[in-house]
Amino acid sequence: MRQKEHLLQKLKHQNEQLNDYAHLVSHDLKSSIRSLSALLSWIKEDCGEKIGEESVNNLNLMEEKIEKMDKFLEDIINYSEIGVKSLKTITVDIDELVNEIIQSIDIPNNINVVIKNKLPILNVDARRLRQVFQNLISNALNFNNKEVGFVEISVEETEYFFTFSIEDNGQGIPKKYHEKIFNTFTTLGYQEKSTGMGLSIVKRVLDLYGGNIWLESEVTRGTIFYFTIPKNKMNEA
Repeated sequence: MRQKEHLLQKLKHQNEQLNDYAHLVSHDLKSSIRSLSALLSWIKEDCGEKIGEESVNNLNLMEEKIEKMDKFLEDIINYSEIGVKSLKTITVDIDELVNEIIQSIDIPNNINVVIKNKLPILNVDARRLRQVFQNLISNALNFNNKEVGFVEISVEETEYFFTFSIEDNGQGIPKKYHEKIFNTFTTLGYQEKSTGMGLSIVKRVLDLYGGNIWLESEVTRGTIFYFTIPKNKMNEA
């Protein structure tokens, strides 16, 4: 038993060191990437008319790749922090939090995002819950290819859980990916902006609360993500 406890402590320490290393390296790389992005912007401003349309298009492609890398590193930082830093529990109006997210993200004109019923006021970590909702709502928007799209957010309360859902009428997710997509760095391959980290961040946050996440989806018809937060892991305000 003592040897087992020693091994678990050693593994925990190694995991913390790995998380710290990923956090440090990601921060350093982000600084370099932002400098490179600024340099590209200056080149376009100073030389855009001289280098020709094809070269400008190539610079634009470089900027898109840099933006994706910056998002990827940001996701790594967020992922590495989950479980290392303690949850900062405060009273959060989830309805207000989700509305703030909706106001802050770029929503295409052809997609309508609505909150179907009043979301609760809970004692939770606002930043972590924001990561959950923002990733799920952003995914629903990014994978929606319909002429008239929708994203609907709702909640059901039971004796032991709050069950939230985010539904869309987008591309849908093939059955074979329903479990794989929660693994780190897994993407479906047809969304250029995806880093493969978003849903793994969502799952890791929910694991801290002892919650579950699953989905129902039909290709070309849309997807519903469900996730639960047990009441015994936080207090309803």
